[in-house]
Amino acid sequence: IKLRPFTGDVTIGDDDDTTLTLTNGMAPFELLPVAGAFIGSKSFVAHTGAIDASQGTAEMSWEVYIGPSGGVISFAAYASLYAPRDVCEFSIDGVPQVIIATFSDDWETHQVAVGAGKHELKWKLIKNFAGLNTAIIDDVDVPSGYQGYVKIDGINLEDNSVTHVVDEEVMIAAVGEVANTMPTTTVATTTTTSKPITTTTTKATTTSTTTTTEEPTTTVAPTIAFVECPSDLFSVEGLPGCCVEDPSYLGDGACDPRAPYNTEECAFDLGDCCHETCNSDSAYGCKTKEGGEYGPFGFFCLDPRFGKMDEKKCQVENLEWIGDGGCDTAGGYNTPECGWDGGDCCEDTCDSEYAFYPCGANQAYVCMDPSVVNKETKSDSPFSFQDGFESGVFDPLHWDVDDGDAEWKIDDSKPAAEGNYYISARTGDISLDFGTAKLKHGIQSFGGGVLSFDIQALVQIPFDDLIIMIDDDVVAEFSSTTTGWERQELDIPTGPHLVQWIHRKNPSNMLEADLKLFGYPDEGVTMIDNIAFQPS
Repeated sequence: IKLRPFTGDVTIGDDDDTTLTLTNGMAPFELLPVAGAFIGSKSFVAHTGAIDASQGTAEMSWEVYIGPSGGVISFAAYASLYAPRDVCEFSIDGVPQVIIATFSDDWETHQVAVGAGKHELKWKLIKNFAGLNTAIIDDVDVPSGYQGYVKIDGINLEDNSVTHVVDEEVMIAAVGEVANTMPTTTVATTTTTSKPITTTTTKATTTSTTTTTEEPTTTVAPTIAFVECPSDLFSVEGLPGCCVEDPSYLGDGACDPRAPYNTEECAFDLGDCCHETCNSDSAYGCKTKEGGEYGPFGFFCLDPRFGKMDEKKCQVENLEWIGDGGCDTAGGYNTPECGWDGGDCCEDTCDSEYAFYPCGANQAYVCMDPSVVNKETKSDSPFSFQDGFESGVFDPLHWDVDDGDAEWKIDDSKPAAEGNYYISARTGDISLDFGTAKLKHGIQSFGGGVLSFDIQALVQIPFDDLIIMIDDDVVAEFSSTTTGWERQELDIPTGPHLVQWIHRKNPSNMLEADLKLFGYPDEGVTMIDNIAFQPS
């Protein structure tokens, strides 16, 4: 039988670079001399710039063995980070406990309770945590002074148990249920509670009536720790700053969408309000359905790693309706601020596994989420957009260039309207008579706007021309050579639209003998530059 001692009380000092594993990620944490270190003269430092990929991590981890009474891990952090470019996450057994996503004014200390048993503590600097397109990340306007790093210092583990050697397997088995259920919280009490939902409003379009209270249930609750909370609220061990009326509501599998539960301090209802963090083994299991005894519950996900909500701007009456499976088209739910009703209004984003109501059944989809609408149209966001093609490549999120008989290409063989590059389509590249080269771009316009671009058309009917279409309508045509670059503007109506620039060869489909009567022009080419959309 393998015996393993508890880790015990440990403080990581300036000369201790062996206790922690520093090289698990794509870039390392390093123990470096730091001016103004939290303790001593050195700190563990990781830089976003050292992560040699568009998305990745630098990681530092520590495997610990905690005695039966649990323990506390504490550390200090100082960051120059800015989401979505980068964030720092501290986790226990893969469950996030602390998220740092902004600048630090000074060293910030964190304390997290650790349950009995074997655990992996991990500090992780995450570059581009949302997995956004590089162009989008590059466009993020970072505050002055941003440097992209995090410093960790003052790491201290305190074990509440007497340090001694035990049979690891026996010890793990004894605390396994507790450690697996609440890996970062010392479990001390079992409580019975009845949990009323804060709103009793019934959705008018729902065909069945559902009770809005949770069943009294025996719930393993976080230990109550009385520290700096108002007299009518309880603090929660392992969640510094989390003050709630009933700690048993945290992590019970039913989202309490309002403060103080759904806050960063309370780990966003201890994970209940996001699909990715809700514990399916909890009392309500995250997946209650219409027709049952409890609910409705939605998912007002404010965790910045997973949610698309803007808590300050999503001012709707019933937060429980967000993410419940029914598309709410009135009242401000189907908006970007409310995450497009938590995904309920698009077939591609409504999650039937977690939805309380059947997706699209009682309330029809009204999909306005550009990330979904854009899949078919290559549509850009409802906000301003500009592309001068100076990157030298087509961004596939915005452009479709290969739907004709020849492709549009990035070109620098002639002077551009601005910069070095423009895009072009040439008649000589179109092998078929009556063939085309098509450039497509989708726009999701909530209030209309103006699409502008520079054009130089070296075309001549009947040999070639250029037409511009919005959806199925031709809105502009160029049938003769322009004099130099010209700026053009198109009015874009409200709603999703597909704009196409179509360079056509022999658009009248004339016979070769008839074309010869006109004499052939020197060249046929359309050049486009500086395409921009400005919403109204």
